[in-house]
Amino acid sequence: MKRRELLKKTALATGCIVATPTLLELFVSCQKQPTLNWKPLFLDEKQAYVVEILVDLILPASSTVGALDLQVPKFIDLVLNDVLPKNKQAIFTKGAQFFHHKFEVMFDKGILEGSKDEFLILLSKYFKLSAEDQKNVFKLLEKDENSVENMELYAIYNYLTCIREYTLFGYYTSKKVGTEILNYNPIPVEYNGCVPVSEVGNSSSI
Repeated sequence: MKRRELLKKTALATGCIVATPTLLELFVSCQKQPTLNWKPLFLDEKQAYVVEILVDLILPASSTVGALDLQVPKFIDLVLNDVLPKNKQAIFTKGAQFFHHKFEVMFDKGILEGSKDEFLILLSKYFKLSAEDQKNVFKLLEKDENSVENMELYAIYNYLTCIREYTLFGYYTSKKVGTEILNYNPIPVEYNGCVPVSEVGNSSSI
């Protein structure tokens, strides 16, 4: 799987985890079941388990390292605990609760028993969107929590948005990706912002 091509197919820009059906099909290629081998500071066991699965779906290992290889779920937990304000923490937790409930109702099993394929089925419910529906999601996310009518949908999209945003941020700002995957020049010289990526082979980390 070519990660750059996969990310280009994402239907919404960074900040929202809505993706095309083609991207969802590509997500199935990585079937490794994540196991929790670290102690979260903010997330509980169920939340951390789900975050690991979603992170692995967003950036699975292929010919290069995946997000799990770089401990991105642990990074997200630290962001939630140390960086996000209380109101953002609260909406994340609320979104997690709604998302977990949706899973348990759909598959009639506990969230910790869920497989990656099952999570993919649930994600398809939110990801297979028309262009108009995508615009509506953007508008929804721009609203204040107190002004939304569908709190469940609002909380779930905020939850998924947060996971996707910090998965990408944690991955692409990591030392390994910055120095081994992206173009890395510790002593940059001339800057030209109009050079196509196709001519340089990859994006630059600095």
